Amino acid sequence: MNYHGHVFAPSLHTSLNRVSFDPDLSTANKISSRQLFYLLNQPENEHKISALAYHFICDNLKTARHCYSSAMSCQYDAKALLHLTAPPIAPLSSQFSNIENQQECLRQSVAIQFTQPCWLHNIAQISASQSPIAVQLMSLYLNSNGQGEINVAESYRSLLLMTGIKHPVLYTQDFSDQTDIFDEVFHFAAIQLALKRFPRLLFAEILGFTLAFCQMPTWLEVCFPDHQLPPVFFKLRQQQLRYQCSTIEKAITDHLALFSQASNAKQSTELWKRIQHGFFLFYQQMQQCRDRFNQHLQCQPTIQQRVAQLFQQKSVAAMGHHSHIQIDGISLDQWFSGLPENSQAFLSVLRHSNYVDKHRPEQSLLLKLFADEGAMSGVLNNSERALLLAWLQSDEITAGVLHAVGDLSVTDNVRVDASVAGTDNYENLNNRRLYYYLVNADLFPEVLSSARNRVEKLLRFCDFFCHVPFKTYSHEQFDAYIADIYHQEMAAYRPLKGPPKISKEAYLWGLEQIAPLILLDGCWLQHSLAVENTNPAIAEILFSIYRDEIGNGVPEKNHAYIFQQLLDSLSISVPPVASQQFISHPGFIDSAFDLPVFMLALSHFPVRFLPELLGLNMAIELSGLGKSYMQLVDDWNYWEIDPTIASIHISIDNYASGHTFLAKKAVKLYLDQIQQNTADNEEVDKHWQRICCGYASLRYVGTRFKLALPMRYLGAKYHAQYKKDSGN
Repeated sequence: MNYHGHVFAPSLHTSLNRVSFDPDLSTANKISSRQLFYLLNQPENEHKISALAYHFICDNLKTARHCYSSAMSCQYDAKALLHLTAPPIAPLSSQFSNIENQQECLRQSVAIQFTQPCWLHNIAQISASQSPIAVQLMSLYLNSNGQGEINVAESYRSLLLMTGIKHPVLYTQDFSDQTDIFDEVFHFAAIQLALKRFPRLLFAEILGFTLAFCQMPTWLEVCFPDHQLPPVFFKLRQQQLRYQCSTIEKAITDHLALFSQASNAKQSTELWKRIQHGFFLFYQQMQQCRDRFNQHLQCQPTIQQRVAQLFQQKSVAAMGHHSHIQIDGISLDQWFSGLPENSQAFLSVLRHSNYVDKHRPEQSLLLKLFADEGAMSGVLNNSERALLLAWLQSDEITAGVLHAVGDLSVTDNVRVDASVAGTDNYENLNNRRLYYYLVNADLFPEVLSSARNRVEKLLRFCDFFCHVPFKTYSHEQFDAYIADIYHQEMAAYRPLKGPPKISKEAYLWGLEQIAPLILLDGCWLQHSLAVENTNPAIAEILFSIYRDEIGNGVPEKNHAYIFQQLLDSLSISVPPVASQQFISHPGFIDSAFDLPVFMLALSHFPVRFLPELLGLNMAIELSGLGKSYMQLVDDWNYWEIDPTIASIHISIDNYASGHTFLAKKAVKLYLDQIQQNTADNEEVDKHWQRICCGYASLRYVGTRFKLALPMRYLGAKYHAQYKKDSGN
């Protein structure tokens, strides 16, 4: 993989074309975007449906590229970005502009609004957290989700309450089963959720998609510019977007500047095209939702519904004559026998088959078959053939139906390389090699199944040896236990008097060894927002800790950045953490990858392993206090090693109100929730056992490294002395 020194390089590849779809996630080889929306809202499905989501996004990008190619500029320059603006979408007729229709539009748009801008959720994952562009976009995301001065998300919820609009919980099956919500709405929302899974692979498209989001009004404002709904939400959103437009425009400019050198002119051109594809993808979805609502109000069937009715009418006489003709591996007679229930799936596979010329619809084989000289002459009259042509030429989506295929159909602007992963069996990889794939798990999502297995195996080991401080849980005992640990650590500290016991040389060698861990500081919480559906308060706590770890939008406060600066100041050179060169660095001992691999693997399953994650987080935050770090600060000051990375943990992890306090609060909230849901003290104690297992995992998983560190240092020191003495 060629990164060109940047985590968002346009040349990033994926191994997803080697991943088959999970057969459990499709019925009769098809799945609707409504179903996909539900699956994408279930975090535990992440490793199962990545290929499906990727295929879905690629198909939609292709459609947007085809429909809006004439509006896209080929070459990028400073003026090109200024001219990339969303064309106005015509409002609905004034005859429809009443409060009832406006409220219905608001009700229809819930799925879209509640998933905006979720595609930026993972933009600052640990591998990209030091990137200034990721920092900019993360700031945009936080401001859009109530973390800034303007709480637009909360004002939208208030608008729903004021208008009396009720809806099922977004991530439940009941929400997706609302048959009176348009398919186009679920399609739009599924695109937003699917983009979220590929923050680096589709980074250029995400930039364009975000720009369109910041430029365009809401769907309701498109349809009814002069609506009579309470204005607070709309005013706040416009106020927020004025700031966000400049943020995303700067991010696009900065990103293009990285690849605008003469040697990368072609790459820069392709990058600009990809940004535009993402831009018009958002625009297209808005246009389609507007058109669907217009058709609904006019009580007119859509062009797709009319074509579906046409095929249903003709299928009665057609069945029995087409068993030898197959579309997408299913005979035409079978397709006809399934009408009208499978109309959406049939039209989807037909439109993507060889019977349709996507670039010249009027030349499609399908039309030639029904022409006067065709094999099916006389089956369709002139008006029916005109309807079929209009359908082929339309931009209307075919109800978002996807079908499972072995190899992904990928857009030209997203490169896929089957040889990238280099292995099909992640189970057999050692931690050094697995580290690379887990740091880049968004590019190799198939590694996650093996990662989960490894976490389960390690947790079983930890649970076997885990000591539970008290069997029956209570907040009082927990508070006393943590307080006792903290006070013991503080009491054990002794200010440095004289030279440290550990030499500067040993510290320098040790700093290099902990680089695989500290350069990913916070990684165990990088996907903590995945639990916000079921545990919103806990998700908020954990994600706030993660934001602190990555600097809260200030690169100089990013822990990995601080540590990298320390390495640079000591002339300790290591390759970029997301590169293959990093795991090949000869300065690292193998066990240096044990703990970071466990943390990375665990981070991808916060729902499945939430109690263990809470315990691990408690142990990590508590370890930053007391003797260990305070002694490090003293020793490093003595050896003139910048102690900032240790000092910042002493400060930010503080027992009174810092990360240790928050970690303890999250544990209490979780166990309170178990008590409320089950009213079973034994069940609470089982989850307490799991939390203790996660707490113990920090010590047990790191044991090999802790034992190897002094031995390998002495060995390296002896070897260096031997070479010096022998004159080599």
